[in-house]
Amino acid sequence: MRASIMNKSVLISKVILPVLVCFTLVLLFQKLEIFKYNSLYFTISSFGVVITLFNLKKIRYSIIINLISSVSLSFIVLFLSLFIVGVIIYFIEKIPTDFNSNYINSMVIKESSNIISIAILSPLLMFYSYKLLFKVKTNRYFKITATISILILLTLRLTKSMIEETYLFAFWQTTMVLALQLILYQEELKTLLRKKS
Repeated sequence: MRASIMNKSVLISKVILPVLVCFTLVLLFQKLEIFKYNSLYFTISSFGVVITLFNLKKIRYSIIINLISSVSLSFIVLFLSLFIVGVIIYFIEKIPTDFNSNYINSMVIKESSNIISIAILSPLLMFYSYKLLFKVKTNRYFKITATISILILLTLRLTKSMIEETYLFAFWQTTMVLALQLILYQEELKTLLRKKS
């Protein structure tokens, strides 16, 4: 009985602890003066570092290769999603109609593009690209977890006026770390749920 409780506690901590660490690091990097001008780089790097260090048994390669690749991948996903959205905006603005002629339409296009980039493209790229570095199964559970996290991120982005920018970024990272942890530990979580039933 005690062993069972210990196993549950260890599994829950494996899923939750990286989320708390990532959230704390984002807030520290955003708030502390010494990180003021490079907070974005430290924040993005911390995502890759936390995911790797807390999932050493799930990595596909050596720690060093996985660590470097994970941090690099975090930056690639960010810049790739921004690039894709930039291309979309460029072509929309080139449409020779009155559709984009006024300021309101221009703002709607830019805000919609930001939402697509932050809440849809980045998470999708992250989920599928991290399969290269970690032992991840692309099954129904993977798709449901990815969909729910995208819906959460969409909600956060649409209600951004109610949330301070610092916390918005922290919530994005937290949501993504939690989703990735749930995906990485899906088999263990399924086993735990089966034992309960």
